[in-house]
Amino acid sequence: MSGQTPRPSSAQLFGAVLRAFRRTGLREVAARLPISWGHLARIERGEQPVPPDLIPLFDAAYQANGALIQLSELLARDKVLTEWESKLLSGTFPANPSISDEDDMQRRALLRLLSVLGPGAAISASTIDAVHAGLWRLTGESADRDVDAWEQVAWDYAQGVWTDLSGSRSADLAADIHDLSQQLARTTDDAERASLLRVYAQLSAFLALDLPLMAGPRACWRAWAAARTAADASGDRDLAIWVRGQEAEESYYMKRPGPAADNLTAEAVRLADGRPCLGLLNALEVRSRIHADQRQADAAHKALRELKETYATLPDQVTGDPISVWGRPLTHILWVEGWVLTKLGDARRAAPLLEQAIADSAQERVGGRTNIALVQMWAVIKQGEVTEGLDRAVQLVGSLPVSPERRRIVGEILNDLPERARALSAARELRTLVSAAAA
Repeated sequence: MSGQTPRPSSAQLFGAVLRAFRRTGLREVAARLPISWGHLARIERGEQPVPPDLIPLFDAAYQANGALIQLSELLARDKVLTEWESKLLSGTFPANPSISDEDDMQRRALLRLLSVLGPGAAISASTIDAVHAGLWRLTGESADRDVDAWEQVAWDYAQGVWTDLSGSRSADLAADIHDLSQQLARTTDDAERASLLRVYAQLSAFLALDLPLMAGPRACWRAWAAARTAADASGDRDLAIWVRGQEAEESYYMKRPGPAADNLTAEAVRLADGRPCLGLLNALEVRSRIHADQRQADAAHKALRELKETYATLPDQVTGDPISVWGRPLTHILWVEGWVLTKLGDARRAAPLLEQAIADSAQERVGGRTNIALVQMWAVIKQGEVTEGLDRAVQLVGSLPVSPERRRIVGEILNDLPERARALSAARELRTLVSAAAA
């Protein structure tokens, strides 16, 4: 029937659970299984089922403690979970389920979900909310959060944007955005509405940052568009600048077609109007990289100078925060400058900046440290140490899921390889790693 969401197949559900359990790169998991990289990528995308005789091997490779075996048995028995249950499994909910059936649906779905996941598995916060859905009806209390509570929700998410595994927050974010949108529709007070819109913009931006490993680019751009709209409507200019600067950065990493990165950068700079803020910093980072790509060295260095001048005027709460999305430690500025200098062919000047950036980076920012190390290997390769740089790059990319940033850096490395090095086994493996991730 038109208008209905198609039910996911058993293979799609199994693939989604595999992605949820995977905590290392595709390469490392595939090495534990008797299948190829490409085959494993297709299984995770739900395009192919797992051969039944390999289920125990998959359970061991993904360290699922029997959960994948139980899930396989469940899917074999029920074929496909009901639409509501599959949405619960992914952490999202259909709008307005039938109240008469809601309690029974929640009970059955939760019990089934817990039996599938088994002990020690991560359960989304939105799933726990479903357990307590009847509490508000029993107590007569409102389920709506007040503005302070919603701002705390946004702050909590902001602490994990750069430290949590990419793709790990989308389900909870989607559920919270759904709840917040319903509350916004009921809100008539202008000040409260503006505050809630501010939170909506943040959650949408965090969702956009989390989506690349779970959805196609169009889903990311739609989430960014929602973040821009909500930020503008909230009246918070700094937030509107930040959303545009961050979207420009993601557009650059993902090689978004057309002038999107340039336009978003220009919008952020225009809105900032010379006033230092975190969003302006993001925009200047992107501008320096774009100029470097275009081999406009003078313009790239000018953007770097503006970047560092802006950074020097930011408050301590920004420069002294090495973890949250609202902080920008000096290591990030060093990384950007090292990237631009490497792109412009000045790898020797870039090397000490990148070395310092890695030494000073917070250990919790595993993905960020990996990105810095990859740019470092790019500089090593440009200085002639091709074998060393390629071998280390393969290790780095294989250790984590391939984010847009890492894919972009690997693309730069591969493009800068000498002709004689393009056929090296490490170069082929590096190309396969990012190709499998993009497939």
